[in-house]
Amino acid sequence: MELQFTFATIAIAIIKLFILMLIGYGLYRLKLIDDRFTDMFSLLLMRVIFPALIISKIITHFHFKDYTYWWMFPLAAIALSLAGMFLGQVFYPFLKGFRSHREFLCSCGFQNCGYLPMNLILFAFAGEMSDRLLIYMFLFIAGFNLLMWSLAPLFLSGKLKSDFSIKVLFNPPVIATVFSIIWVMFFGKGSMPEIVMGPVSQLGQAAFPLAMLLLGAYLCRYQAHATQDKLPLVICIGIKLLLLPALVLCLLLLIPIGYDYKFFLFLQAIMPTAVSLVVIGSYTGADNKFFSSSIFYTHIIAIFSIPIWLAVFNVVLK
Repeated sequence: MELQFTFATIAIAIIKLFILMLIGYGLYRLKLIDDRFTDMFSLLLMRVIFPALIISKIITHFHFKDYTYWWMFPLAAIALSLAGMFLGQVFYPFLKGFRSHREFLCSCGFQNCGYLPMNLILFAFAGEMSDRLLIYMFLFIAGFNLLMWSLAPLFLSGKLKSDFSIKVLFNPPVIATVFSIIWVMFFGKGSMPEIVMGPVSQLGQAAFPLAMLLLGAYLCRYQAHATQDKLPLVICIGIKLLLLPALVLCLLLLIPIGYDYKFFLFLQAIMPTAVSLVVIGSYTGADNKFFSSSIFYTHIIAIFSIPIWLAVFNVVLK
C-alpha cells in the first residue's frame, strides 16, 4: 500500500491548522474566552470529546485481521517519548544555570501525537487511508497517554516514586481505547447500534477544529513568543525536530514492516512538542513559560520541517 502525498499537500494542511490556531489565539486575545474557559474546555476535550472520537473510529473501522501489528503502536509511543527524553538528558548537562530540568526533558520527549497529526491526516488524506491512519493514531495514543496523563504529572511534580499507583495509568482516552478494542473483540467491527454510534460519532468529529482553537488560546495565554531561555529552547528544537526524526528514519530503514506503518511512525517522530504539557504544567506547578515557548516555536518551525521531512521520507523509503 503506497501513500500519495506531496510537499504542497502537507504544507497546505499545516497552514489550515495554523488558521484554526490563529482564530483561537484571537478569541483569547480579544477576551472572548478566558483562563477558566480554556482549562475547562481542555478537560472536556480530554474526558469527553476525544474519547468519543476514539470509540467511533475504532469500533467502526478496526478489525484485528486488518491490523496485524496493532499492539506495536502503544509500545512505539512509549519508546518514542522515552527516546526523546533520553536525548534531552544527554544534552541537559550543557545547559548551565537552567533549572527547568523536568520541563526540558518532557518538551524533548512528548510530541503533539494527537491534535496535529489527526488534523494532518484529515486534511491530507481521505477515505479508507484516512480511517486507517486514524486507527493507528488512536492505538498509538493509548500508549502515549499512559505516560502523558498518568506518569508525566507525577514526574513534573517530583512525586513519581512516592505517589505512583496502578490507578494513575487509566484515563478517559486510554479507557475509551481499551473499551473499543474489547467491544470489537466480542461483538465485531461496526456492531454498535447506529442510535448510539451516531451521536457519539458527531461528538467526536468536533475534536478536529476545537483542539486547534484551544492550542491557539493557550499560546496567547502564556505569551509563548517571549522566551528568556534561548539556548535550552534551541537545543530542545534541535532534538525534537532534527535529531530524533533522523534517528527514527535510520531505524525504519532496518525494520521490515509495511510502508503505511513506517509512514505513521515517522509522522509521529517529526511532530512538535505536545500541547497538553501546558495543561499538565498548570496543575503541577511546572515551568509553563518554557513549555509554552517550546510548543510555540516547535510548531512554527514545524510548518517547514514537517513537509521537508516527509519529502525526505518519500524519497528514502519509497
